[in-house]
Amino acid sequence: MAERGNAAGSGAAGEDERGTDGGVAGLSDAARELALRCEPRVNELARRMARDAFERIPGYAAIPGDMKDLEIAATARYGMRLFMRRVRDPNARHGDNGLFRERAAQRAEEGVPLHLLLRSHSMGVHVLWQALRESARPGEDAALTELADLLLRTHESTIGAVAQAYMDERAALDAERREHRRSLVRALLDGSLGAGTGAAPPCPRGTGTPDSAADHAE
Repeated sequence: MAERGNAAGSGAAGEDERGTDGGVAGLSDAARELALRCEPRVNELARRMARDAFERIPGYAAIPGDMKDLEIAATARYGMRLFMRRVRDPNARHGDNGLFRERAAQRAEEGVPLHLLLRSHSMGVHVLWQALRESARPGEDAALTELADLLLRTHESTIGAVAQAYMDERAALDAERREHRRSLVRALLDGSLGAGTGAAPPCPRGTGTPDSAADHAE
């Protein structure tokens, strides 16, 4: 992947100050307890995302099963555990969206369309929301509302980081392709590429384009 600055969001959404009642400002103890009841299901939910929910994304079915079970499920687990850490203690440092940015850059290099990548993140949030609803008990409607707010704020941070990393990588790949074309032109003009007297410059990374690689998704 091309080198770039990490200008994307750092996943700070949801890091609120503690409230005077000993809980987290904007998140009640009831909401936190509800969310943490889903924590033992993280692996199950990650498999559900990787093997079921994401199947609605065009081209996803063609992805090898081991990639779904390893890389994609691991990314889903990372996102859910990051959410749970924010639920436990929004004041603590939880790391950032580094893995999401890394995966976004990989997908950009593979030519995966950005809209499919963002769609997968939104679908993952929906699966987690469904799990929260399934775990809710009578009288926990207010707690669900609080968690929906936290989910949306966290998702906003994540897709911002993902989109920025993707666009940075595409810009770097485009720059490499332009330089590759200039190198070819120079080689043709100075004769180093003619009549088998010289080798063509190596092809740049990410020669696929977003429009031609809809058969990959995360």
